Amino acid sequence: MDFALVFCVSVFSIVSQSRFGNGDVLPPPPFSITQADLLRYLSIENIKIDLPALFVFGDSMIDSGNNNFLPTIVKANYSPYGIDFDGTPTGRITNGRTVVDFIAQIAGLPFPPPVLGLSEVDKRKTLTGVNYGSAAGGVLPQPPGAAQVFGHVLSFDEQIGFFKNATLDYLKDEFHVAENFSLYLSKSLFFIHIGSNDFGVYWEFMEKPIGDEKYAQHISRELSKRLQTLYKLGARKFFVNNVSPLGCNPYSRNKMKPETRCVEAINTRISTYNKLLPCLLADLEPSLPGSKFVLGDLFSLFEEVYASPSSYGFKNIEDSCCIDTNKNGTGPCLPNSSPCDDRNKNLYFDAFHVSDSMHFLWARKFLKELLSLIGTVP
Repeated sequence: MDFALVFCVSVFSIVSQSRFGNGDVLPPPPFSITQADLLRYLSIENIKIDLPALFVFGDSMIDSGNNNFLPTIVKANYSPYGIDFDGTPTGRITNGRTVVDFIAQIAGLPFPPPVLGLSEVDKRKTLTGVNYGSAAGGVLPQPPGAAQVFGHVLSFDEQIGFFKNATLDYLKDEFHVAENFSLYLSKSLFFIHIGSNDFGVYWEFMEKPIGDEKYAQHISRELSKRLQTLYKLGARKFFVNNVSPLGCNPYSRNKMKPETRCVEAINTRISTYNKLLPCLLADLEPSLPGSKFVLGDLFSLFEEVYASPSSYGFKNIEDSCCIDTNKNGTGPCLPNSSPCDDRNKNLYFDAFHVSDSMHFLWARKFLKELLSLIGTVP
């Protein structure tokens, strides 16, 4: 293995171990909490947030409703999804807010709306950020077999295309000076959570799977190309999440029935990819002047929760909170069913996706990293 890669992974490991492990029990705040009250709730009221916009790219963990407008079966526009999002199913595949919703509230911004739900007028007037995420989307386009089953969803390339054609081309006219538009983009946050489907469902649909190492290298190269494309379009501040241990979610456990707690083959494949990301981002930053890349080690956060659930306020880390369509822990929520009462104590809301308690933990566990991009101490 290349020495530089060993060094990156070693430093990354040390940082990951020091970041987590102390526990953190804090329920999600009220839905309509003000920014000032939320900053007090998080004990960061002395932080000054400087974030004009939040642009979101990714998959079902952060989709805020784009799939509602696409010919796909992967939708969450029905109850009990959204039961804690002011009682409204929006397309978010959880019971309440997602990590990017919490980040928006911390920054005092509106929730980034789904790009496909914006009118022509909205596209010109929405200056605080947009969500391009699409459930079942990946770094790569869907394999044909997956597309036949799930229908059309937005790949990372398509999401970037909407950023260019449905956001930049509209917003640039709102800035009379080109330098002001560039400054606005350079101060905005680009939040990215993508890759889960590439290592989950896409892998299963590949006709001739290649080895873990070659596949991980391929996905990392493709991710790098797309991050560079966003940079060329004006992005400068990137928060890039790695892939969580999908082999431990209810679907994987109930479908494959591993002898151990998790399906290790899936997690090993993901870990091979995750180990490439620190060096990938470390290499990109000096090659792209003015850029800043921060890695969210979501895999390690999940591992800490699995190792000590009660330290993070969870009682159930194995089961879906909602009754699933298959009634065996392998499907999405059954429409109009009643989910569990103690949703704040459940790690998972359905067989694939976490509850808003985990989303809130996700947001606040990376507050230090996020604030390095968007905040300053006065």
